[in-house]
Amino acid sequence: MAQSTIVSLPETDIHDNKDEIRFNNQLPPYNPLVNSPIPRNAPSKNTISFRNIQYKTGNKFINDLEQVLCVHPCKPRDKYKPKTILANIEGIFKPGMNAIMGPSGCGKSTLIDILANRKTPKSFSGYVLLDGQVIDDSFKYMSGYVVQEDILSGTLTIKENIMFSLNTRLRTKLTKQERENLVLTVIEDLGLTHRKDDKLGTDLKRGVSGGERKRTCIGMELVLAPKVLFLDEPTTGLDATTAQRVMKILKRLSKSGRTIIFSIHQPRFSIFKLFDQVVLMCKGQIVYYDSPENVLPYFHKQGFARDPDDSPPDFLLDILLKANQDSLESKAKLDALVGHYRRTKVCHKIHIEINQQIRVASFNMANNKHKIAKKSIFKELYYISKRTVMNTYRNPLLFLSQIVVAVFVGLLIGLVFFNMAKTVDPGIQNRLGAIFMIVSSKILSTVTAIEPLVKERPLFIHEVVSGYYRVPTFFVAKLICDILPLRIVPSIIYSLIVYFMTGLQRTATKFFIFLLTIFLCSLFGSAICFFFSALIPMFAVALVIVVLIFVVMMIFSGFIVDLGSLYNWIGWLKWLSAFRYASNLLTINEFRDINFCLANMTSICPTNGTDILKSKQIDYGSDWDQWKDVLALGAMAVAFFVFAFIQLIRMKKTK
Repeated sequence: MAQSTIVSLPETDIHDNKDEIRFNNQLPPYNPLVNSPIPRNAPSKNTISFRNIQYKTGNKFINDLEQVLCVHPCKPRDKYKPKTILANIEGIFKPGMNAIMGPSGCGKSTLIDILANRKTPKSFSGYVLLDGQVIDDSFKYMSGYVVQEDILSGTLTIKENIMFSLNTRLRTKLTKQERENLVLTVIEDLGLTHRKDDKLGTDLKRGVSGGERKRTCIGMELVLAPKVLFLDEPTTGLDATTAQRVMKILKRLSKSGRTIIFSIHQPRFSIFKLFDQVVLMCKGQIVYYDSPENVLPYFHKQGFARDPDDSPPDFLLDILLKANQDSLESKAKLDALVGHYRRTKVCHKIHIEINQQIRVASFNMANNKHKIAKKSIFKELYYISKRTVMNTYRNPLLFLSQIVVAVFVGLLIGLVFFNMAKTVDPGIQNRLGAIFMIVSSKILSTVTAIEPLVKERPLFIHEVVSGYYRVPTFFVAKLICDILPLRIVPSIIYSLIVYFMTGLQRTATKFFIFLLTIFLCSLFGSAICFFFSALIPMFAVALVIVVLIFVVMMIFSGFIVDLGSLYNWIGWLKWLSAFRYASNLLTINEFRDINFCLANMTSICPTNGTDILKSKQIDYGSDWDQWKDVLALGAMAVAFFVFAFIQLIRMKKTK
């Protein structure tokens, strides 16, 4: 049955040798301003074209040096040698189903990212156009992007996720009912009406199926009626039936005039027949660019014979895999495939059509400028804050774990140092030990914030790049609705338990300073965890680095080693220890006006708190000395929050 289907495919002479255009085996020179006629019919709208796209990985300095000096300075060390991912390619995608196929590592996903404006301009050369105009940052508001891995908020329902996408990205005024109707229409088009109120699911709680998650991702883009929709491997992780259903939905959507561009590895033949245009890539180069009906005759004329038992997609992938090896034979095959494609009329036609797109757009530049209405930053903040609160409410495990840790550690310290006596021995030592444990346990407990922040990293990158919200609104919402609540409530509970069980001086002022110190400790720990979670995408690595920093700070707190005995070349680290500032605060708070008497002679008090402060080399001449530690601890927390904010801005673009 498969063989008869292939035989019936219409042959075309568009790739025949007689139609090849040769100019010393290269495309003839072409000047769009001289010999590019304006087509009688206007070019198709929503057309994406790209020209001279080249992308390399490796050291940028070495790349530039190699191009300018024509040398290869990294030959002795091949592992540093730049690798070409895309090799000066061009093409055009019109409304319909446009598939990019090829073996793993051929550059499919990289090309999708560049076309979707998800690569920094400095990382590649060439340009991408929409209807003949070079795209800019406003393009993300006219296009949609469905990533390979389903990046969604698992605590929200299908409807809530799509509604969040609409509310945060919509740039026209719609009433609440109009937005509701729009979301329900998209849900119905995707066949998700019966599951619209089901949560997508988290690591701990199962939700909807993989196919329904994928359709939800598509719906979050379609709800804004994008001109162009990009999808990176939309069938990955789906069974054959679900994959075909998703692709049929995309096919139906493409008939409404949308340009749908997607990468796909090895589709089944029933899916392959849905494509309007197929691009075959190998090692960053294009070897075929035409309709799926023409692909078999094209390769047949080059001498490739298909086994009757192989489906067309398998046959094509086998050809590309043989040319994707590192051997000299494979390189020769690839050069032959690329050379044959570049001599075809289709390749030359693409070159001409891109020039026509550019020239037509230049005549209508004023009318074609895309004006994007600005969004309200307060609406952004409202919707992000609302989702953050819903996430915490529907997944209370993290918040409850913070409460449990605060209660458990507080009770443990309270029992160990229960109702400490105001005696020289053991009252002084117990108080110093209690202060060290109170500060250390509170700061160290904040490492629990690393894992959820690392997990949220991909979602943040996707949503910021896609135009859901700006970095400042996310940062403020995260700070107000997530970090502060998770630190304020446990800090209050922890302080109430520890302070009154250990028998510290019970005055309102001293308790307030104690509570403020505990809160600042928690805030500092959260800030440093936030920064390294944004900086490092791997949970284990971020955890090790944060714990290592905490250990170093703990060593220089003044409770483990006499800071006055340290050499100058290492002693300066005490000024970077948040543990030291917090411990000094609590030590001054407890010892500044207290006398320590002998155990059996309460009338004889040979030691007072001031003596202890001097022995610990803690400066205290006035209340200002205490508030300096408050400012230092608060400044360290603010500094790491600023570092985290800067890193979030740097994460706006993928590599």
